[in-house]
Amino acid sequence: MKINKPKISDQLNSATLLDLWKEEDPFLQNCIVVDSSIDSETVERAHLTNMIIKNSSFQHTSLPDLFITDVRFENCDFSNADLSGVSIHRASFHNCKMLGVNFTDARFAHVSFEQCIGNLCAFVHTKWDRVLFEKCQLKDTDFFDCKLKDTNFFECKLDRASFDGTPLKGIELRTSEFDSLTVSMKDLEGCIVSVHQAIQFAAMMGLDIRDE
Repeated sequence: MKINKPKISDQLNSATLLDLWKEEDPFLQNCIVVDSSIDSETVERAHLTNMIIKNSSFQHTSLPDLFITDVRFENCDFSNADLSGVSIHRASFHNCKMLGVNFTDARFAHVSFEQCIGNLCAFVHTKWDRVLFEKCQLKDTDFFDCKLKDTNFFECKLDRASFDGTPLKGIELRTSEFDSLTVSMKDLEGCIVSVHQAIQFAAMMGLDIRDE
């Protein structure tokens, strides 16, 4: 699966997240942001385009209907942020803390998450197209009623995650780990799993598995 990387210019101006309030429209583009914070603030329909954002904090921030295009996030903290309705296209998240983020009604296209902590996130009613989670923690995360296309979970921790109402046909889980998942037999059809995981799912479905 090929994921298009963010298209970011070589020449970027310095900025802070507080610059979102300097313009009539909350729009940041063509810049690099380092060590900035907008914790517990509310910004509606903000746009982030052609950017690198490092070591910055969005904790408890409300950013409904946020638009993100061609952005790389490194070591950022989104814990308990409200990103409902966010639209993310060609973006990457590296070593970000995303505990309890609300991604309800979000749209993801060509997005990668690498070594992120996303426990207790709510990916409810979301649509995904070419999304990769690599070495992420996604324990107790809610993937309710999602539309997943070309999505991979590579070496992730998925214990107690819920895929209720989310078809997993063609979705790869075989390198990830979990003790239990919430998923129906119907939605599990066509999911790519390891032999060990197949035994786990069979046990969760109530089968009595015995060696000869």
